[in-house]
Amino acid sequence: MHLKMNVGKIMQSLNAFKGSKPVCDIEGLLIVRGVCRDEDFEKYNNIKDYLEAKLKENDFEVADEDDIVLFVEKINNVLKETMVSPDLFGFEALKKSFEDMGCECEYVIGKKGNLMVGISMWFDKRTKNPKFVEVVGC
Repeated sequence: MHLKMNVGKIMQSLNAFKGSKPVCDIEGLLIVRGVCRDEDFEKYNNIKDYLEAKLKENDFEVADEDDIVLFVEKINNVLKETMVSPDLFGFEALKKSFEDMGCECEYVIGKKGNLMVGISMWFDKRTKNPKFVEVVGC
């Protein structure tokens, strides 16, 4: 319940809760996708600054490199998989594929106690909308 509550709060802070859908909801892992409708987004210089502000708004700290490795290990443990991606869960490869398609894309990883979340956002560089978001919590 703690996991769902925190992921839900993050989705609400992104103004993306309405219409959001769980992509994965298993014991220890929740992945939710939605569309960000937060008008405050325009006040930030870039996606990363916005997402980091949303982490902090929800009482998460921005993760460091060691925490990111732990985040990936936690996900892999839940999924019973071994890390096969050379760049930790494929974050950078996925980001590059979105950029190659003409999208602006960024992600951040945060932690609060034993709970870790990753928030990603992507949108078409020309139209800037819709702003898709995904929150991964474990």
